[in-house]
Amino acid sequence: MSLKRALPREKYLSLQRQLQRSGELYEDRDFPPNFRSLFTKTRPSVNLQWKRPKDICKTTPKFFTKGVSRTDIAQGRMLNCWFVAAVASLTDAKELFDAVCPADQSFDEPTYCGMFRFNFWRFGEWVEVIIDDFLPTHNGKLYYAHSSDPEEFWSALLEKAYAKVCGSYEAMGLGRISEALQDFTGGVIEMINLQTPPSEGSLDVYKVLQKAHERNSLMGASIETSAQTIQKTLPNGLITGHAYSITGFAKVNSPTLRGLKLIRLRNPHGNSSEWKGAWSDRSEEWYQLSTEERKRLNLVFDDDGEFWMTMEDFQANFTRIEICMLTPDSVLEENEKKSWKIRREKGRWQADATAGGCRNFIDTFHINPQIRVQLQDSDEDDDEDRCSIVVSLMRIDRKRTPANERPPIGFAIYKIPEDLRDTKERFDRRFFETTKATAMTNSFTKLREISSRYSLPPGEYVLVPSTFHPRQEAEFLLRIFSEKPYEAREIDVETEIVTVPKPSVSSEEAVDIDKQFWKTFQKFSGEDGEIDQYELQEILTLAFANLVNSNSFSLEACRSMIAMFDIDKTGALGYKEFRALWMILRQWKEVFHRFDKDQSGDMNLFELRDALSALGYRLSNTALSSIHLRYHNKKGTIAFDIFIQILVRVIVMFDAFRNHVTKRGPRANKAVFTIDDFIESALTV
Repeated sequence: MSLKRALPREKYLSLQRQLQRSGELYEDRDFPPNFRSLFTKTRPSVNLQWKRPKDICKTTPKFFTKGVSRTDIAQGRMLNCWFVAAVASLTDAKELFDAVCPADQSFDEPTYCGMFRFNFWRFGEWVEVIIDDFLPTHNGKLYYAHSSDPEEFWSALLEKAYAKVCGSYEAMGLGRISEALQDFTGGVIEMINLQTPPSEGSLDVYKVLQKAHERNSLMGASIETSAQTIQKTLPNGLITGHAYSITGFAKVNSPTLRGLKLIRLRNPHGNSSEWKGAWSDRSEEWYQLSTEERKRLNLVFDDDGEFWMTMEDFQANFTRIEICMLTPDSVLEENEKKSWKIRREKGRWQADATAGGCRNFIDTFHINPQIRVQLQDSDEDDDEDRCSIVVSLMRIDRKRTPANERPPIGFAIYKIPEDLRDTKERFDRRFFETTKATAMTNSFTKLREISSRYSLPPGEYVLVPSTFHPRQEAEFLLRIFSEKPYEAREIDVETEIVTVPKPSVSSEEAVDIDKQFWKTFQKFSGEDGEIDQYELQEILTLAFANLVNSNSFSLEACRSMIAMFDIDKTGALGYKEFRALWMILRQWKEVFHRFDKDQSGDMNLFELRDALSALGYRLSNTALSSIHLRYHNKKGTIAFDIFIQILVRVIVMFDAFRNHVTKRGPRANKAVFTIDDFIESALTV
């Protein structure tokens, strides 16, 4: 395999040229050598000093010394065995390693400038992470990850770059090997729970792992306990609550042991503890093999943390396997005939907008994002006319957060009935009340990603990703992999004006309005005969006292209304302008009352959507979410005066758009603005 894409390095090269001209060494202001980069909550128990490798090493430091191997990295004084085990697995895939840790950098003059770069796959894209080479030390030695060779620093610098991505060194404490493997490859994670094998048939774990190994998948294993934060060394040498790299497989060719399956693992602690059972280093079982057979297995019995064991012992002692399968998001070239087809959808669960919770909360489940998937062609090697897909849902954690602060995530898939195939609308509550899920995740997880493989008949489906509880907020990345081409898109309302009902009053009502407000208008308008924003605020506060709870009507809403109805651009309203405003306010008040279902005096986002639709304005989830983020109060709701302000803004923006459309007609969806046009439309309200 070879690299299929050029990874970003423009920023690195630009900084390198600047530093070489100035003769200075790089200092990273985004991840500086101070306590904020070390910890988020808990200070280290010792006083650490930041030093560059040239000040740590007695000789000239090296990025690499004798190439790269899985024994080059050992865990330091931090519970990040999951990361170190993932790095060890990465070293066995040279092309992948070179992509993450570019080899064209060193401590040699003239290229050295105190700066190094690494590449990580982060939530759908490859990003370049640049760091300086200050490293935490204690008593002159590296405190965290280090190489077995004191002159070699690639592993310590790679760990620092990943700590920068996580937010601090402390944020790397406790995790899963699959998380780091995914950030090294862009792959999709598949987990095997060895404690609960499939109910039907037997799972050939060795076959699954060997196939994954042949396809360049990266793998790890762990022994999980209820006290997951406590690492304990067992009498057999294995450590609970600890991640191991899976580094190799072998079948023994011996007349007496034919068919014996072995698996090779590595403890990221390095030389601290290894398996002590059968087929461990220097155990008597190895003497049953010929010299040629031992040479074929490339046996090395060093205190390096790496060891062999039988598959039976492996399955009896380990509880979980994590496999990172390469996908089209990988940096490696793939066989085009066998490559996955992939669709990515980024979204957000937003409280009161798109965070409806799981199917248990049927009242709000339908507001979750909905992705429509059309599977057309069955797999070539499937005799049952079915389509294979892998669905991966990932919560986008910009910084690593403790597990108890992460909202659990999962998804469900529903088959769309024939009679609903032509609908373009989002599916409502009734659909999910009356339709059984075709497939769903077995549980909701606080892990970063949950993925499942399904074999479904050709047809159309709606996939609903969600958090477990409503109103739990997070960003997400949904990836759908298929062996055959397919279509997928998010279902959303199209932002448009339907029919705007014009307010109308009878002649008798018009007379009543004139009688009722003429004196009030004269009282507040003063000598200039116009009402400015402050005078309008007084009038509306009195008129809508029961709706604004004795508070002043929003001054911002008054400014917006004056901007909307100020035809002669004086910055104030004459009587005719005020009269036109009052007529439409009567309509808006009636709509607010009608859609404020619980008569709370506030609207939630669902009520706001329906109210806007009743007034003729249909808004997409994206547009509605933007409005909600801008205008909601602490309770996440919209008060009456803010409802008025939103309406004015929506109307003015629609009018500005319609005045600048490039193509007329019902499907006009493009407008051209000069910079002055844009500023005027944006600042008018």
